[in-house]
Amino acid sequence: MAASRILGTGHHLPPKVVTNLDVTKMMETTEEFIVTRTGVLRRRHAEPDVSATDLAVPACQAAVADAGLAMSDIDLLILNTITPDHADPGSAFFLQAKLGLPGIAVLEIRQQCAGLLYGLGIADSFIRAGAARHVLIACSEVLSKRIDGSYDGRNIAILLGDGAGAAVVGPSDDPHRGVLFTSLHADGTGAKALYTAAPGSALGRPNCISKDDIDSGRVHFRMDGKAVFENGVARMSEAIVEALEANGLTFDDLALIIPHQANLRMLEEIVRKVGAPPEKVYVNVEEYGNMASACLPIALDHARRQGRAPEGGLVLLVAFGSGFVWASALLRM
Repeated sequence: MAASRILGTGHHLPPKVVTNLDVTKMMETTEEFIVTRTGVLRRRHAEPDVSATDLAVPACQAAVADAGLAMSDIDLLILNTITPDHADPGSAFFLQAKLGLPGIAVLEIRQQCAGLLYGLGIADSFIRAGAARHVLIACSEVLSKRIDGSYDGRNIAILLGDGAGAAVVGPSDDPHRGVLFTSLHADGTGAKALYTAAPGSALGRPNCISKDDIDSGRVHFRMDGKAVFENGVARMSEAIVEALEANGLTFDDLALIIPHQANLRMLEEIVRKVGAPPEKVYVNVEEYGNMASACLPIALDHARRQGRAPEGGLVLLVAFGSGFVWASALLRM
């Protein structure tokens, strides 16, 4: 079985910068409240005519180029998004067409903020089984289109940003380099702590959506902030410790830890809880906000380009999202 490794990464961010002052014009909040609760200073928002797959295309092209491959070398496409182009079919099909990849297998997963890590787990398994050679994983979100500035929605709306990140996974010629470890977890008993009720088939009525769903806000995210924060801290902390203990490592062995950029306060609490050296934890949430699944691949690409995830270095990725879902991966770059 061939080991797998990340051959290339890429990302794309919309050019429009939205400051906290801009957010105060969208909803009833203050700059002080946003910074105190989240640490976010700025985020990016896509233009109205830009979809999740539109954002994903340049990120995918950059990742394939970074891997030294042609798009025609890709034989499996995996897309994670919670802001699909349309209700159906899956956005992976729309992305496939835009990338000019007819005939290959495509998968759409909805693992929220852990999309890259679940994608890595799937890609690693396909490559080790000989079922694929080059897998393109894309995580793309246009969360600005799901902002609800009402009192019930603003606790999450102040966080949201748009972006796309991608990674190409392929065979490694060195069994000690590449994807060394992945661990995927979920607990659906917490699914309603952060979810969108409508449209849905579980609403106890014949139709999936109604005008009342729109008027009442059931079409928007609703979050139990305390439950999400506490579970996010606990699960990401556990995932970090699990990855280190399973591989007989300490923080001294790591070049970098890249967590999902949920909220600066959550990251600070995780660092404190596990005793990680702050200088080894990659943080860019102040600049880009929470972009759901796009956070992790964008941070990984930035870290590589900044020399903080050097070749031969050990990098630990960790994420937590609604579902609840959490995961970690250990990479030898």
